[in-house]
Amino acid sequence: MQNQRASLQQRQIRTGDVDIQIEDHEGPGAPVLFLHFSGANLRMWDRIIPQMKSAHRCIAVDLRGHGKSSAPASGYNASDFAGDVLGVLDALAIGRAHLVGSSLGAEVGLRLAAAHPERVLSLTADGALCSEYGPYGTRPFPSLDEDSDMLERLQAMTEREEKTYVSADALVKATQAMYEGSPYWDEALAAVTAYGVAQREDGAFVNAWRKWANDEYMRDYFRLHVEEDWSRVCCPVLMLPDEDVQGDTTAFDIVKRLSALPQGPCEILVVPGSDHPFSWMRIPEAMADAALGFLRQVDSEVRT
Repeated sequence: MQNQRASLQQRQIRTGDVDIQIEDHEGPGAPVLFLHFSGANLRMWDRIIPQMKSAHRCIAVDLRGHGKSSAPASGYNASDFAGDVLGVLDALAIGRAHLVGSSLGAEVGLRLAAAHPERVLSLTADGALCSEYGPYGTRPFPSLDEDSDMLERLQAMTEREEKTYVSADALVKATQAMYEGSPYWDEALAAVTAYGVAQREDGAFVNAWRKWANDEYMRDYFRLHVEEDWSRVCCPVLMLPDEDVQGDTTAFDIVKRLSALPQGPCEILVVPGSDHPFSWMRIPEAMADAALGFLRQVDSEVRT
């Protein structure tokens, strides 16, 4: 246990106007940064990192507004998140790193790889595999402005009150009830939920991923055109669409067309049993095997 504690460093890194919480696990190989999905936090990687730290230094990050990181009043778009991650790399004196991202984390990793290709060794993306609108979009409208149904849904989301709870335990229990009847609630998701509890100044307990932060992020998300970033990526890429996407001809065609845009090699892999964005918690062995296999290939090519 003492050796385990010695190999793990928990700290906050000041970058710009935010403090970013990280967990830094010692390992022999090139560093890997793990970037979680929207509403999650660094706890979602607890079943993955033990399988990967024998080969790599593993750094799990709470993105701004999540977990124990700062929650500024604004700045919840892909560029802001990516700037924070770049600040983490700078503070840790890491020149280049592998990025593993899920959903929001994949969008952040993609933006960082596109904007700062000299800092990214590879990108493993469980997400950012379609846009909402445009030639790589899944919705049947040219843009958000012409999608009245989605505009109404986003407006209704903005007008809802933030959910509050009398205790951290009440929040966890309410979240568990929300997942009743689904296969997703387990010890891993419970740990993510408990870690992501915050307390407001009035004493009420809330999700650390605050409603107003999510509202800003969602308004930006529906205007993203991921193809613009994918076309600027130079590093090797592993795209991880889940089984549902593979079974959707339209969605999988978008993934295949996006995979032709990066300037470096890009592989598509569907892990059996994958279910976005919960795969890293539900089938950690298979997901870790996929990531490690890809990283081994990248590292061997870098050495040669």
